[in-house]
Amino acid sequence: MNKNRGVIYIVLVALQLTMGVWWIYFLTTETDAHAQFERQKFANDRLHALFLLQAKPSINVNPGSIMSQSFPHLIFTRTPSGVKVVVDPAILQATEEKARSTRKMFLYEGFFFLCLLVAGSTILILSWRSEARFVQARELFLAGATHEFKTPLASLRLYTETLRREGLRGSDKARIQHRMVEDIQRLENLVDEILAMSADDTFSPGPRVVMDLVKLSQGVIQDLHGVFEDNGAKISFQFENSHLSLGHEVVYTLALRNLLVNSIRHNDYPVNIEVLLVRRGNWHLLTVRDDGRGIPKRLHDKVFDCFYSGDTDGRPGGGTGVGLYLVRRNVTNLGGKITIDDSQDKGCTFYVMLPAHQGGTG
Repeated sequence: MNKNRGVIYIVLVALQLTMGVWWIYFLTTETDAHAQFERQKFANDRLHALFLLQAKPSINVNPGSIMSQSFPHLIFTRTPSGVKVVVDPAILQATEEKARSTRKMFLYEGFFFLCLLVAGSTILILSWRSEARFVQARELFLAGATHEFKTPLASLRLYTETLRREGLRGSDKARIQHRMVEDIQRLENLVDEILAMSADDTFSPGPRVVMDLVKLSQGVIQDLHGVFEDNGAKISFQFENSHLSLGHEVVYTLALRNLLVNSIRHNDYPVNIEVLLVRRGNWHLLTVRDDGRGIPKRLHDKVFDCFYSGDTDGRPGGGTGVGLYLVRRNVTNLGGKITIDDSQDKGCTFYVMLPAHQGGTG
């Protein structure tokens, strides 16, 4: 259906452009024809005047005063051989100037009309492409979400059936129960992240406020204190003076939270995480560094794609493939940008640049 709609749009654009070009050509040709008609009319009037002069010799006495009303565009000049009749050069020039002016007017109007056609056609094509991209993104979103949901659900079903077996050792039961808890947590994280993804259309974070990045970062780290302890992770936070930025506090906290959780989820235990906040000119630089397995350079751009998940050594990363996508989206909403350090051989370092508030120091 979309392909057929694209063909229809292309045909309409071609017809509109053809009609516009034909319209310009027609009006320009009509202008030239009208100018040619005027010139021919002047020539016919001159012949008519010459015929009257020959037919009525009495007019030769004073042809200008007698025939000026009937032929105002002719000039009568007496010569030794008779009366000379010519078309007034000023009138001829005025006729040519009028034709050129009319031709330019039609060309300008036609060009403007063509521009409107092109603009309208471009809007139609862009709208169609935007709709096609939206449909494709929605299909990819649904396919990715379905796949992400089915994986832990299938695992839970398998573990549940295994627990029903007789003679299962206690150590195996404990291991299976631990895996089931991990799958449940994965489902919870996936639900939270997908809800956050759809928040653009359903949730408004409100007006921008002056954010204290140090205070917000400390709050996020404090909230994740239990997660760090359960996973044997160690975190340190360093900052220089105060750091103020204009934005939405909930967006910043979600971005930092996802970065920290990502460092725990995708690395072997225990992992050491460093958070550093410094001022760089008109920007605040937030650095989140861990000593885990790191991310290959070839994947630095892919990890920010929606539903892309992978591990540095080819093993399943255990994530939903939405976390870093949300981080980049949230950072972009704050007017900043995020990059990955590609100069280190071990671990992973994310750099988040956020615009500094003019009233802030640091």
